[in-house]
Amino acid sequence: MRGGGGGEEVLTIKNSIKVFFDKTEGEEIVSLRILSPVSVINEVLDNTGVSSLTARLMTYSTKNRSSEILAKDLGSIGADLSLDVTYDVAGLSMSCLCEYFCKASEILADVVLNPIFDEKEFNFEKENALAALNSRKDNIGTTAADEFAKLFYGDTSYSYPVIGRKESIFKITRQDLINWHKYSYNALNILISVAGNVKEEVVKKSLEKHFSTVAIGDKFKEPIFNLNHNKSINNEIKGKFNQAYIFIGYPAPAVNGKDFVTTKVISAILGSRMTSRLFVELREKLGLAYEVNAVYPTRKKDSYFAIYIGLDKKNIKSTLKKIDELLKNFCSVKISKQELKDVKSYIKGIYLLDRQTVNKKSYYNGWREVVGQGYEYDVEYLNDIDKVTTQDVLDVANKIFNGKTVSVIINPQG
Repeated sequence: MRGGGGGEEVLTIKNSIKVFFDKTEGEEIVSLRILSPVSVINEVLDNTGVSSLTARLMTYSTKNRSSEILAKDLGSIGADLSLDVTYDVAGLSMSCLCEYFCKASEILADVVLNPIFDEKEFNFEKENALAALNSRKDNIGTTAADEFAKLFYGDTSYSYPVIGRKESIFKITRQDLINWHKYSYNALNILISVAGNVKEEVVKKSLEKHFSTVAIGDKFKEPIFNLNHNKSINNEIKGKFNQAYIFIGYPAPAVNGKDFVTTKVISAILGSRMTSRLFVELREKLGLAYEVNAVYPTRKKDSYFAIYIGLDKKNIKSTLKKIDELLKNFCSVKISKQELKDVKSYIKGIYLLDRQTVNKKSYYNGWREVVGQGYEYDVEYLNDIDKVTTQDVLDVANKIFNGKTVSVIINPQG
């Protein structure tokens, strides 16, 4: 069965797993990717980090291949095997020369179907995760962002880093990984995304052969978030760092919200670039910050728009005042048509450059489908950017920046 939009084909193999195939020309490289909606979004307090640990252990060894044999087989076809776990999507991918697509499919199917979750490898990865969590505390920006997430997301699964939290990592067992794998990577939940210079019949035949035995399991259930941002929250922390840091955020649309695209435009106007308003005003003109930017994460559930600044302690008060002035102006005066045109060109350029490789093409086609926008939307997105008006920017800015805030301020000790 086939269908689709844009340059992609939608294939379906015997156990109803969807395959998104983007036939490219030129380079003889192919990217093969497995994606699942079961990820951090489904975790609870006692198992945070289970998605990351599960995917990582899947890349180590299988019932048919020890870690040494897996590495040798990958090396024999010049392939790489990697994991990609985010808050809303988890998965594995391989890239190799097109001539080795069938072999790569067999290896990846073995990884998906037959992970062994070796106890020794499991304990090693738990130690790595704990070390990674400890290292986060050495970065002032990460420390501020982690504290913000706890305050903003409360008891939801977005509250902690993708790698989890120390208390839950200690509790997670090998059996937890087996159960999570069964839920995450069953035929009702996974999809396959392929991009490369390979014939469609080769893709279909190979995936039918190696992935049609993926078992049916429990269907992904999207959790309910009941966030209540009816009051502003401000948390000041004494830190071990030499500088200060501000991380201030506002509730913002989820990926499927009607103001999502306009908020992406606002993010590019205020941050992201050397010519952004925050950078020009706070760093270039006033010299108040070492680092200044804005971030608007793409999330399936509630997201946020945040401004973050690294600065001297003495500049905290004046910087907060200047941010308030800048945002009030942004919410009262329309941006010029030229500024909007320039920022749209910037967004388009970054967007197109980011899709030059087959690896990124396979990722975005699958990712769009998993988060609910549909794989076709990766083509339509730029058309929606073009439709954003100066009035849209003003209206959405007022929705966001006149709401309640969650802020974290880190002060140096002493």
